[in-house]
Parts: sequence; structure tokens; C-alpha cells
Amino acid sequence: MARLRVPRPATFAAAAATALFLLGSAPVAVAEPSELLPASRLLPIPQGAIHSLAKGLNSSGTVIGEYYVEGSDGPLAIRWNAGRPGYTRLAPLSGEKYSRATALSDAGWVIGLSYDALPAFHPVRWTPGGTPTRLALPGGSRGGNASAVNNAGVAVGDAYEEDYRSHPLRWRSDGSRTDLPVLPGDSSGTATSINNAGTVVGWTEQRDGAGGPAHPVRWNAAGVVSALPLPAGFVGARTSQITDNGVVLGHGRFAGSTEYDRVLVWAADGTVRDAGRGRGYDVNRAATAVGASLQDSPNGDPARWNANGTRTVLANPAEAAGEALAINNRGTAVGYAWPPVGNAALDKALLWKPDGTVVPLPPSPLGPYGSASAINDAGVIAGVAVGTDGAGNATTWRATVWKR
Repeated sequence: MARLRVPRPATFAAAAATALFLLGSAPVAVAEPSELLPASRLLPIPQGAIHSLAKGLNSSGTVIGEYYVEGSDGPLAIRWNAGRPGYTRLAPLSGEKYSRATALSDAGWVIGLSYDALPAFHPVRWTPGGTPTRLALPGGSRGGNASAVNNAGVAVGDAYEEDYRSHPLRWRSDGSRTDLPVLPGDSSGTATSINNAGTVVGWTEQRDGAGGPAHPVRWNAAGVVSALPLPAGFVGARTSQITDNGVVLGHGRFAGSTEYDRVLVWAADGTVRDAGRGRGYDVNRAATAVGASLQDSPNGDPARWNANGTRTVLANPAEAAGEALAINNRGTAVGYAWPPVGNAALDKALLWKPDGTVVPLPPSPLGPYGSASAINDAGVIAGVAVGTDGAGNATTWRATVWKR
């Protein structure tokens, strides 16, 4: 899938703002170094920039991200265009200092944020040509977020008030805004993902008084809201992604718990399964999800939750823990592992083939450390490379692609 997640908060993202085995079976081999592997390439950054991060990847291999300049308090959005050298700067709105790209579509639409000072974020959409447009918010809003965009340029997100109660929103490509309804009895909500059919997912909740659990919801193309079903014993869930064929990924909360720590997958037919305790980051059309399982380790084991209901704990050679951050529709997953010493600069980028073989990705020009965070169906991988000093301390972060 194209959607990208930046890894652990201990990486630059936080500093700047903030043998695979099938359970019960024998280990699967690690790929031989002699196998043909994708080459690592640092993505270029403007003169004067010191760091960059990749934040999204589409089917053509176009990457979005952000870069930082010395002495700056915030990021600037950037797009690296597939098949063309260089980059396109994605400027903030007029009069503002900073911009951050959060998602892009296969058609080239990019959405994100523009701001001058925290926490007054303004949602923005950049055309395929790179022109920014402010996405309108309801009157009285303190700010807003844009979370996802489809090939028609339809974006979704939310607006928030002084008390941070949020309201789910949809913006059409012509700039018109729809205030999406919440479930009866709820007072707050957010839209997190939209597919090319115009179906939106997110959650709504009661933010007044004592509050309560989040309710997973789906809005159809006409904007009608409906609740997604929950497995027995669950009182709430938050959804994060919907695929073009209607598979939904989210996290559920057991009755009596305050944690959304159960990975839930809604199949295209609407049935839901509890995949187990963990952090889910991506799901493909086959309803196979990846992330970090918390069933056996408090730090998390990289894992794949298969559509048939089984869990596969993924190999993590000589490392302490890790996460699988993305999976494409061919079943290839990517992610990273971190070492026993716990230094986030020493993450290692990994790929897991559909047959379960784990492949350490080649080092970048900065060295052996980094993370793979997105993969498309053509096998292009995006992530971040980390440069270190002689003591193993991180000094440089750069957006990176691996491709043949």
C-alpha cells in the first residue's frame, strides 16, 4: 500500500516536532546477500536543508515528505516526482511559514497542513501542479487537519474547537466543504481515510461530560454515516484506513479497558475480526494487515495478520524488536528492527517477501541505519536513512527510496 508511516517517536520525527516464523512452524530462511536487491538512493533536498523525511508514496513512485533548514522551528513540504529529477517545493499558504504534507493520491493530489505557529494548523491541498489551496473550516474553528485524499481530489479530515472537540469534514476538488454527521448521541468525530469510490471512514464519540469510547463509522459517498460492527466484548474502536475494495483497518477497545490496543480488520463484506493485541499500520486488498504484535513482547514483534485469521510473527534477525509498517497488494511488507541497546539511530530497514523470507535492505550512502516505511505494488520502497557519528549518535536524517 502507498500510505506511509514514520517509525517510532524516538526517531527524528519526534526530535523535530515529535528467521520470520509462522506460529508453531519452523523458521524461514533469511535471503542470501547475493540476491538482487533494490538499490538505496537519497532523495535530493534544497540547498541549505539539513534533514528530510518521507511521508507518503504512490503507485507511480512519487514521494512526498518534508525537509528542515538550520535554525528553523518547523518543516517545509516537498514532493519528489517519479521519473523526473529534482523535486517540487510545496509552499505554505500565503503569509505562513511552515507546511507539512500528510498524504497523496495516485493522481498527484497532495494534502497536508500549513501554519505559522502551533497549534493553529490550517488544512491545505496542493494540486498535481503544486499550487496550494486553503481548505475551508467551519466558523469558530481553532484549526483543522487534512488526513487523506483520493484520485478525484476529494480530501477528508476534521476541524477542532477551543476545547479540541473535533468535527469530521470532506472537501471536494472544487473547494466545497461538507460537514459530515456524527452518530446520534455523539458530539465529536474525525475522518481518517477515503477511497476512490468516495467512501470515508473514521470515528465519532461523546466528548461532553464523562465521555465514552469511540465508535467506528463509515460515511458513504453521499455523506450518510453508519456504525461499523464490533466483535463481542468490544465497546469501541478507531479506524485508520480503507482500501479501494472496502477493507478497513482500525484498533479496538475491550469493555473495562481504556486502551485501543486490539487490531481490528473489517473485510470488504463488512465482517470484522479481532486480530489480537498490537499496533496495526497497514492493510491490503486481501485484508492482510501488518504492524507490531504485543501478544508476546511489550516492545512489539513485527507481525502480519492474515486474512484467514492466523498471525505470523515476522523474523527480526539479531534485533530486540521491530515493526512492519506497510504491505502492498502482492503481499510484500517492509519495516524496521531496532537493536537491544535501544538506540533509535541504529534501526535497520527490512523487507519481508510474501513467502516469509526476510531481506535486510541495502545500506544508504549515509550508512547501514534507517527504516523502510512504505512500498507500492511495483516494489518501490520509501523510508528514511540515518547518518551517525563515531559514537553511534544520529546526526542526519534523509528521505530515501529503494528501487531496482
